[in-house]
Amino acid sequence: MVLSLAGWQVYGLFARPASEDPEVLAASTTMTIEERVTALENRVWTLERNTGLVKPKATGKLKEQFMVLSGGTVNASEWTKMSGTDFALDASLYGSSVEISWQGWIENGYGSVRLYDDTNHRAVDNSEISVDSGVRSSFYSKPVSIWRGQNSYYIQGKNPWGEMTLSQPRLKIVTR
Repeated sequence: MVLSLAGWQVYGLFARPASEDPEVLAASTTMTIEERVTALENRVWTLERNTGLVKPKATGKLKEQFMVLSGGTVNASEWTKMSGTDFALDASLYGSSVEISWQGWIENGYGSVRLYDDTNHRAVDNSEISVDSGVRSSFYSKPVSIWRGQNSYYIQGKNPWGEMTLSQPRLKIVTR
């Protein structure tokens, strides 16, 4: 139907009845209500996915990798670099969906350790671990915040009660 309004022609101002549109499920269909609802839900989901409102689920399996780091000893009450613990990391080399945490052992059971981003001159968020057990203790961090790009890191430690030794530290890199 074409409608002329003040010299302008307006097309499709009035919608066709559902029975004339093959894309719309008309009341005269032989489908049950449940089948019609399912068909409509599928169409809505497809439209939302195509417009970017719904992201497809990742189908890849989780892949776990470890990057072995060097441990060290520190005898300081303030954050101090552990000699020989330098390493480089670029998380983007592992893919777009990366989660990094770290783990290791504090030998005497007292002290704190953390990762330090030497490139950006900052402690790595969520990397600080403190142990106060008096015995050899393992630790596991929550996911840490690694900044983009190839950065240089090292491990810092402190223990106000004397010497602290960190052994077998490693990064846990989980990718999808």
